[in-house]
This record gives sequence, structure tokens and C-alpha cells, in this order.
Amino acid sequence: MNMQVFEKLGGIAIIAGSLLLSAYAGLFPVLLPLGTGTFDYAEVVRSPGWVPLAGVAFAGVLALLVGFYAVYARMRDTAGMQGAVGFLFVEVAYLLQACKVTWELFLYPVIARYPQTAFLLRDAVIKNDPAVLVFRISASATILIGIVLFCLAIYRSALYPKPAAALIFVGAVVYALGPMISVYVSIAGIFTFAVGCMLLGVRLLR
Repeated sequence: MNMQVFEKLGGIAIIAGSLLLSAYAGLFPVLLPLGTGTFDYAEVVRSPGWVPLAGVAFAGVLALLVGFYAVYARMRDTAGMQGAVGFLFVEVAYLLQACKVTWELFLYPVIARYPQTAFLLRDAVIKNDPAVLVFRISASATILIGIVLFCLAIYRSALYPKPAAALIFVGAVVYALGPMISVYVSIAGIFTFAVGCMLLGVRLLR
């Protein structure tokens, strides 16, 4: 495939992924029964909007995997070792993120459906399981390392707008800190991240 065609497809993919994640973030508090305080996670998963939203998130993450590859391909010759390592961590991080979304899409609805197993979600048994905790920490660590190094490479590159790197970095940090503050903070982080990714996608299309 011609590299120029591949970059344009990558630009379309990263813009599509950004729009899908933005739709996911915008619809999350609308379609799901979040309430104002502590919510029953099993009840949230049982709501009709859960599976469609998880499907949107899954498609968005996969599109970003393709898009980030195209972003790196354009700046590969000047990105150096830092950019290569950052790209590798970003791709691994989003692969792990895709794995997490498959749980939400295929496993959690089955668990939440039955009273005998719903407590695994409601009481955070799965979330706090040692193996799952290691997986979640590993996913967070890879995305932190990847975003920092990859955004630095994008920022130093003359091929992409510098605000894109700043928005992606800030959005990822806000999203990561969101669960400790409010789900709405995480949503704001997703929107910020998506805007930065769209700027990269627009540049790839040129």
C-alpha cells in the first residue's frame, strides 16, 4: 500500500476513533443510571445502554490503535528511540484497554444478569482481585509511560501541531485521575484527549 494512502486511512481511523470515544463519553451519563452518589455497578451494567456504549468504546479503541500507528509512521525517521519506545507502550496500552473493554462488552453483562453472580460487580470483587489489580496497574503504567514519551515525540516533531500533544497528554492524565474524583472528570478527560487526536488525524489527511 502506498504510504500516503496508508497515512490518510490512518487519519480517518484516528478521527473516527476520537468521534466514537467522544460519543461514548457524552452518552455515558445520559444512558446509564449513574445517580449522584455511589452507584450499583451491577445495575449500571444491566441497563439497556451498557452494551451499545461498550461496543462504541471498543470500536473507538481499535480505530485509535490503527491511527496511532499511522501517526508514528509519518514521524518515524525523526522520532528517535524515545518516540519508538513511546509508540510501543501506547500500542500495548491500547491493546490492554481493548482487552478491558471486551470484559465490559461480553463478560460483565452475563455476570450482572444473575443474582448469584451480580455481587462480583456490585461489591467490586472482580475489580479488587489481585490478578485483575495487577492487570489494571500494568495497563495504567503502560499508558502513562507511552503517552508521556509519545506526546514528547509529537511535540518535538515539526510534522504535527504542538497543541495536539498537549491536549492528548492533559486528556490522558485527567481521564486517569477521574475515577478518584468523579466520573464527569473522566468524561472531560476523554473529550480533551479526543480533540488532540483529531488534530493529529486532520494533519495526516493533508
